[in-house]
This record gives sequence, C-alpha cells and structure tokens, in this order.
Amino acid sequence: MAKANGYAGNILWVDLSTGKTRTAPTSAYAERFLGGRGFAAKIYWDEVPPGARAFDPENRLIFSTGPVTATTGFAGSRWQVCGKSPIHDMFSYCNLGGAWGAQLKAAGYDALVVHGKAEKLSYLWVREGGVEVRDAAGLKGMGAIACREEIKRELGNAVRVVAAGPAGENGVVFSTFLADSDSSGSSGLASVMGSKNLKAIAVRGTKAVGPADPEGVKAVRDRFEAMRPRLKGETAKMVPEEQLKAQVCYGCSGGCIRRTYTAKNGKSGKFMCDSSVFYVARSQRFYGEFNDVPFEANKLVDDYGLDSYGTETMIMWLLRCQKEGILNEENTGLPLSKIGSLEFIEALVSKVSRREGFGDLLARGTHKAAEAVGKGAPELITDYLSSTGYLPVYGGRMYIPNGILWATEPRLPIQLLHEVCVLVMRWALQAQGLEQTGVTSSVVRAIAKRFWGSEIAGDFSTYEGKALAAAKIQDRQYAKESLIVCDFTWPLIFSPAAPDGVGDPTLESRLCRAATGRDIDEEGLYEVGARVFNLQRAILTREGRGGRGGDRLEEFNYTEPLKWDFGNPNCLVPGKDGEPFPRKGLVVDRVEFEKMKDEYYGVRGWDVATGLQKKATLEKLGLDDVAADLGRAGLLGG
Repeated sequence: MAKANGYAGNILWVDLSTGKTRTAPTSAYAERFLGGRGFAAKIYWDEVPPGARAFDPENRLIFSTGPVTATTGFAGSRWQVCGKSPIHDMFSYCNLGGAWGAQLKAAGYDALVVHGKAEKLSYLWVREGGVEVRDAAGLKGMGAIACREEIKRELGNAVRVVAAGPAGENGVVFSTFLADSDSSGSSGLASVMGSKNLKAIAVRGTKAVGPADPEGVKAVRDRFEAMRPRLKGETAKMVPEEQLKAQVCYGCSGGCIRRTYTAKNGKSGKFMCDSSVFYVARSQRFYGEFNDVPFEANKLVDDYGLDSYGTETMIMWLLRCQKEGILNEENTGLPLSKIGSLEFIEALVSKVSRREGFGDLLARGTHKAAEAVGKGAPELITDYLSSTGYLPVYGGRMYIPNGILWATEPRLPIQLLHEVCVLVMRWALQAQGLEQTGVTSSVVRAIAKRFWGSEIAGDFSTYEGKALAAAKIQDRQYAKESLIVCDFTWPLIFSPAAPDGVGDPTLESRLCRAATGRDIDEEGLYEVGARVFNLQRAILTREGRGGRGGDRLEEFNYTEPLKWDFGNPNCLVPGKDGEPFPRKGLVVDRVEFEKMKDEYYGVRGWDVATGLQKKATLEKLGLDDVAADLGRAGLLGG
C-alpha cells in the first residue's frame, strides 16, 4: 500500500476530439509545483501553444486540486480551473469551493486536463477506474443549476457536478461555471468549456486520501483554531438575519462567512460576496424596500452562468448610456426604465446568455460593446470598470502595494488584494470607533514587519517598503493557491489570541509538511510560491504581456481621484506613526509607481530596465526548462 502523502496519485487527461484518455503520476509535478495553480501553470506551459486562442481545441481546461484539498478542518476544500481566457486572450484562473475537488481526489485524480472538442454536446462522468464521455443533448440550453440536478437524478445524489449555463454554451466572454453548493468560477473559462462542446463534469469517488502525518495535521488544526478570528459576513448587514444560515464547504471547520439565503417562496441557495450584493441597492431604489429580488438576481446569474461582477459593471454602463441618450429601450430591447426590477435583470441575463438581439453585442463584454456602439459610449467607461470587466476594487490608489498586484496579474487578483485590504478595513473600523476589531495601528505595524518585510510597509501614506511587501504577498498567496486553502481564512495574518495581534505565517508550511511528508519550512514554501508565480509570469510573457510594458495600471488610476472603496468608504488607512490618513481624492503617483516597479524588479531578481526575467533567477528557482524556452524566444532580460 502506498504511503499517504495528501495526493490521490494521478493526473487524468481527456481528449474530447478523439475520446482518448491517459494518466500520469502526480509525483512528476508535485515536487516543484505542489498542486493547484502550480500544477495548472506547468501543464499549461508544456501543452498550450502560445499562438492558440481561447476557443481553439488546443487550449486546455485544467481542473486542479492541492495536497490539502479534502483534509478536514482547514477550509481546504478548494480547487482551481485554469486555461486561456477569452476575456483577455491569455492564461487565467478561478478558484471554487464546495465538494467537487474533494470528490475528484476521491476518484483517484489530483487534476483533470480537458482538451480537444467533442463532436456533439457532451458531459464527462469521472469515477474511480476511469472516465466516460456521455451524450448531453438533453442538457442543451439548460441552466447550470437545472443541469446539475438532472445529472444527479441520472447518476445519483452523491455525485458532484460542475456545469456551464447557456452563457458558457454560447461563448459569452464573462461566463461562469457553477458547481455544487452554488460555488462559481469566473474568468470566462466556462465559455472555453462551451467551445469544447462540454456541458458538465460529474465526479464521484470513495478513495480515502490521507495526510502523511495525521498527528501533525491535528497539531496544526488545534493551533489554527485557537488563533483564528471569527469572520462576519457583509451579506448579513444588508439582509434580514432570519433569511440566512451558515453554509459549510466540505471538511471546513465552519467559521466562514458563506451563507445560504431562503426566499419567502421557499427557494434557497448561496447568497454571499458580490453575487449577493450586486443588485441590492438598485433593487431597493426601485421597490423602496428590501425584498427577494437580489436573491433572484443572484440565482439568475448563477443559473445562466454570468459573472456578477461583469453584469454589475455592464448595468452601470447601460445606465450611463441611457442618461446620455445613447441607448434606450427601443435600440436595446431592454426595459432600461426598470433597472432594479426583477423584469430588467431577467431580460438582461437572458438576452446576454442566449445572445439574442442587443444581448449578442453585450456578450462580447462591456468594452467591446461600447466600441461597437460608439457615439461617446466608450468615454462613459471610467474608473468603475477594469479592462477585464471587473470592479477595480482594492486598487493602488487606496492600498499602494496592491498597485503592483493589479499590474502583474491577468485578472482581478482578489486573493492577493485581500491580504492588505481586509486587515486595513478592520483597522479602519477600530480607528473610527465603529467596531472593536482589535486591529490597532501598533498591530498593523507589527504585522507589516512580520508578513510584509518592514514596519514602513504598514504606512500607506508612502510608497516606501511597498515593492518588497508586494513580492512577499505574491509568494505567500501563490503557495496558498497551490496547497489549496481558502482565501477567507488564510493566511492567519491577524490573531486576537496573540499578545501583539500578529498571526502565524508558519501554519501553511507546517500544514504542507504534515499533509505531504515533505521537509519544508516557511521560507521553503514561499520558494514554491515564487516558483509558481515566476512560471505564470513566463506564461504571460510568452503570450505577449511581458516585461515592464505589460506591468501597467489602467489610466484612470493616475487621473481619476479615488472616491470610494468597498468596505472602507471613507478611504482611511494608517499613515505615518499609525495616524489615520485619508486616501479619498488621491491618485497613483505615476513617477513613484515606476520607481516602485524598479524596486520590485530588483527584489524579484528580474532585469530592472525591461522587467523581463533573468536566466539565473529562473534557474535558481528550478525553472531551467522555462529559462531555456524564453531564451530561445528572446524573452529574457539582461
């Protein structure tokens, strides 16, 4: 019997064009790349030609777990989907919860790689001993929730399903997956699934995947539980408590803010984060009170398979175009006078997902729709909309190190941004006397020194120390994305149980050691994170977003004064000596940001002039093969 090490042991490939499958041992990837994002980035680097487009059969959809996935008690039931995104035509990713990833491991696979294109609409049935490509003709056009339940009726309620809704089937660029527990995944990768004539993937397994050191796992769990703060959900502040209850992912210890909402008609489902709040304010303005419409809007975007961020910013743009007389109900076929109503959101989501009428234009994304409309419509896109359709929250105008994080990622890098913004939001509540969070200015300075490299990194009135902070955040978060553990709970950056309020950054490496049996410490785990981040950087460079020119912020960051930020509307941050410093009305200083990039490239060991990676740096990280490929392409720095 093989020794337990946190892995199922195999990675499964499915070629939809031929129906052929193959497997390879996980061990071929685990030592260097650990799991999750690391596995996906390596497979993508090896197998996706740089010139392939998102909807080409050569693109891969990589469903990947980590060695902690399905290890109970750690908020670790996470899994990733990676591939070339149609939103920006380069490598991207999304992260989901629930139990699908745990079931994939229980079926004997740490990752599933899908490529090619099926002749007709199909779904995959993955279980111990193999995979079957099944006819999905009866599921065509079906919502993701209905599709999930139909497959469960066919295969049994114990299976777990991830599905694309009509938006994914029809190539809407901001489409989403939906899995059990209404866990959703963005970056438009569901439309890649649709381009492959793949409607859903069902998984079921019974194989136990154990850690190398169960007692070590228990010790980490005990310390984690003793130190972690209990989170409160933003949804609860906007929704009657009696309509909400906690929802716990597979194997979680139960301290998360995930919530399930029950409407007055008895319908229930996940109701949290942006998909829960994106329609609340508009609905309340339309109806004059809170009702079940925001929940219905949530379920509509989930079922049709649309990203709520992309939908929300699209509504903002539509409203501006209506006010300027550029768009109206006649030329869009949408009830624009009823924005906030159930009628409007039903019409918008349906038309976009099915690409009907004006919805076909909107399905390309707000930026391309604005270009096609013309007549001043592109000029109405300002700082409420990033280039990939997301709300540009937690950006560099507000939290200086986050400017680097936004500039070096292909999408909204929410896991990285949270490390700074969640801590500062707690500080702001304390500083304004709104809530006793325990996060004082002295706590922020102590955390900055331990987690971000210097006390000055916790002073958000200056650019000093922010480049090193950004690099440290990336290394830690990329290791986290490879384990994989949940963003709501990890890293344990603040602890009310600690005398100085500083959490424990060694927990992830201790957990990794206990799960896998690897001799790894905190710095060793960060080295894995740096390796995975540098591999993703190499991918983006090879796909045309390399070097200094690719590390850019959108122009509004330099020209549009900050008005507001989510969770911190007064834009207060700790400044010099921990004194409250308002960033409302500020922009990113272009000169200081470029200086910060210089410093950041130096910290990373990249070429400062070009921002390209150096051969020696990649080789030091064990990426000799990547360095050789970039060198042949002329994409290395001096």
